[in-house]
Amino acid sequence: MRKSIYKTVAALLCAMLCAAFSLGCGGDNNKSETIEAKYTLHSAMLNGSNVTGRFQSYTAAFTASGDVRVVIGYLGSITTRNARYTFDGTTVRETYQNQTYTYTADGDMLRTTMQDFDDTIEIVLKKEAAGPQVQEVDFEGILFGDDISACKVFNYCPAIIQEKDADGREVMHIWFCTNKDDGLIMDHIGYRKGIKQDNGKWVFGDLQIVLEPTAGTWDARHTCDPAVIQGEFRLQGEQYSYLMAYLGCVTEDYSNNETGIAVAKEPQGPWVKVDALNPIVPWADECASGQWGTGMPTLMSIDGKGEVLLTFQSSVRGTGVQRWDFSDLDVPELQAEFTVSLTHNGIVNSAGQKCNVNIPDFAFDAQAERLYVFGVTNEKNPPDVTTTRVNSHCVLAYIDHVKNMEEVCTVLQGGKYTWQVVGYVGPNDTGFERNHNPGIVRDPYGRIPDSAKIGVIVTTGRNSWDNDNIFTYRLHGAYFDIT
Repeated sequence: MRKSIYKTVAALLCAMLCAAFSLGCGGDNNKSETIEAKYTLHSAMLNGSNVTGRFQSYTAAFTASGDVRVVIGYLGSITTRNARYTFDGTTVRETYQNQTYTYTADGDMLRTTMQDFDDTIEIVLKKEAAGPQVQEVDFEGILFGDDISACKVFNYCPAIIQEKDADGREVMHIWFCTNKDDGLIMDHIGYRKGIKQDNGKWVFGDLQIVLEPTAGTWDARHTCDPAVIQGEFRLQGEQYSYLMAYLGCVTEDYSNNETGIAVAKEPQGPWVKVDALNPIVPWADECASGQWGTGMPTLMSIDGKGEVLLTFQSSVRGTGVQRWDFSDLDVPELQAEFTVSLTHNGIVNSAGQKCNVNIPDFAFDAQAERLYVFGVTNEKNPPDVTTTRVNSHCVLAYIDHVKNMEEVCTVLQGGKYTWQVVGYVGPNDTGFERNHNPGIVRDPYGRIPDSAKIGVIVTTGRNSWDNDNIFTYRLHGAYFDIT
């Protein structure tokens, strides 16, 4: 009797330990594993026929934390699933919006099916080779970003600094507007660092999200359109080396945009929003409620320290120009020294017609004594196929005979100047119907690095896309040879 009791107690203890520590005690049926790999489409078969050509893409990227991102490009339409998964060593179960998708592991392959109405397509995905995939790119091309057929991600409105690092290498810092979550149109500010290779090509690092909306504040819905310069900026007893101006808003219809600032000690951040002053250009100072507001700022350093020239777009003003001293960001109720509107005298579009230059970036060329502007021309050539709110061409122009940034401020404040057009970046240059939201390649203080060859980056885009034109936005470099 006593032996029977001991056996019973031992069995109960064993069962309790097995449950607590998931030991199985009779096998590994409760075993849970993870995958850290990306799988891409190997084949797709329908009733014995190969239909792989119907797919623009089919990828499944698994992380060790149990997340999986599936992107399917099928017959011109893109489906994205940011899901969770479990793996028992043989079967993967992906869970997304109360749906479960099952994959069978077979070596380096995953086998699954996809329904196309009444048809069942047999899908085989193959594991990509491990290790870093370094991609070298020409500057005069798309600089980075996934294929537009394989995701719903946008990259636009760049701010660019080019300099040499401690090892003498050419380095390019690019801040730009992007979306953090695939398929969700909510603007964040991303950052990538590029290094020029010995063969003249560039290698850009991974995306870092460096600024995002803050719930319950003036930029709770979107943060985008960055502008960055180096200098000396003090905030709450700390000295910072970089200043960013950016657009923020709280509205769903993208109205009432405002302009604010943030500071950092390194290009990649962390970036600290200047809450006590933001927004420094409120929509209410320039526009009526319900209008677009203010935003799309640019920055140039005046003294290499804290004095800057800030420009911004305004629904009423067009392009506004302000001078600020941001040396001490703890000064209460800090105000701009002056505010004027940009004069567009001399600007013509690619057809030779007078136009405004909007969404501009600026750079000062100390050697040539020129102030450059690079902005959109308000053209849609070719015309819209679907509603596209962006332009087809960007124009580079300059004001001559300005010796320094103090003279730039004086000239812009006076308003009596004429722009000389250098040229354009359009569909014939990039191969994309839309070219917009541009930036100039500048040194850390907003100056032209090379007077003979000016680098610019435009945002490209398609005129018609099955899902949304915004997801075709990518960054494309170009050069202007200056004689």
